[in-house]
Parts: sequence; structure tokens; C-alpha cells
Amino acid sequence: MKKVLLYFMLMLLPSCVMAQNSRGRVNPSIYLTGAVPVVNGYVQFDKTYYVKNKSKAALMVSLRNYVQRELVDGEEQLPQARITEVSPDSGIIAASIEEYMYFKRTNWQIHRVRFYYQLVFHVADGQFDVTMRRLHYRYDPEVTAGEFNDDRRAENWITDEAALTKNGTKLARVSGKFRSFTIDRKNEIFKGAALATGAVVKRKVTRVVEVESEE
Repeated sequence: MKKVLLYFMLMLLPSCVMAQNSRGRVNPSIYLTGAVPVVNGYVQFDKTYYVKNKSKAALMVSLRNYVQRELVDGEEQLPQARITEVSPDSGIIAASIEEYMYFKRTNWQIHRVRFYYQLVFHVADGQFDVTMRRLHYRYDPEVTAGEFNDDRRAENWITDEAALTKNGTKLARVSGKFRSFTIDRKNEIFKGAALATGAVVKRKVTRVVEVESEE
């Protein structure tokens, strides 16, 4: 018997994907203290990306196409999802998004919530800022009655105070789930925008697979 080494070039998936696809494969510390920023009393995620030698106009086109394709016309998007502003002069693209966030989805059980947020891009030559803000959640009233029919705003639901245990070392049982899935979704959206503009390039990795063959 001998071992033959086969090398396959694989595209590395984005490091952070939606939680329902990555549960158990992510370091839990990324969800703990400081993971959900609060700006002027409101939950707000911000990130800046740099794209060498790419004009403001080109970035505007790439980002608008990304938002329309993935966040307005995407598989889980709901009717209210739309682009609300495109301003080439000021370099602003804004969208109000309504989509389903799935906590569990099997042939026998679906646990999901409506997730609302605003996405804003500020674009300039060679760079863009992306902001996710005005986050809130709502269960479908026909599915879940009672208190879960309330509109749950991120400020009262996924902050450090609301979604972590008192010592800050663990996620709270219910609100912690909203927090971790929101962080995963934010990471996916921001990474998608970066990939769409060329700010981030998918890396290739080599995996060694051992296959036994008989002589």
C-alpha cells in the first residue's frame, strides 16, 4: 500500500458567514464585550475599505449592483427592501433592508425573525465607508403571539448590557442568539461589499488529501 498525495486548490469561503451556516465553527469570543458598538446611544456598525486605483464612480456602480442583487433582490429579502438614495456627487448609497433571519431551518422546523436595518455607503476615490444602523427585529404575528410580537430594537436587545451575562463571558440565552446572528450577518454583508469592489480578494489555500491505492 502506498499513499498518494493529491493537491486541490480550493477557494476559501469568507471567514464569517451567516450564523445558521457557521454555528460551531466560529470563535465565540467575537460575540462578547465590545462586539456591538453603540454610537450616540444607537447600535451602529462601521468599517472602512480601501480599493487601490479604483475611482469613486466605479465603486458607486459596484456597490449599487451589490446592494440591488444581494440585499434588495436576494433570496431572503422581503418587499420593503429597497435602495433609498444614490447620489453620485456626494458619493452616497443608502438602502433600507427587510429580510428574514433564520435561527433554525429544517424540513420540520423553521425559526425565523424579520430583520430590519439601514445600510449607508460613503464612497470616494479609492475607498468607501459602510455603516449598518437602525437595527430592529420582529416576529411574524401570525407565527408568534404575545411579547415576541413586539418590535425589538437593537439598543434594547443586542448590546453588551442586554445580551451578555453579568460577567460578560457568555451570551444570554435568548437575546444572545439575536446578537450573534446579527454580528454574523453584518460580517457577511460587509465582506460581500468588499469582495464586490475588489477591496478584498478571496484567498486560495492548498489542502492535502491522502488517498490510499493498491500497487
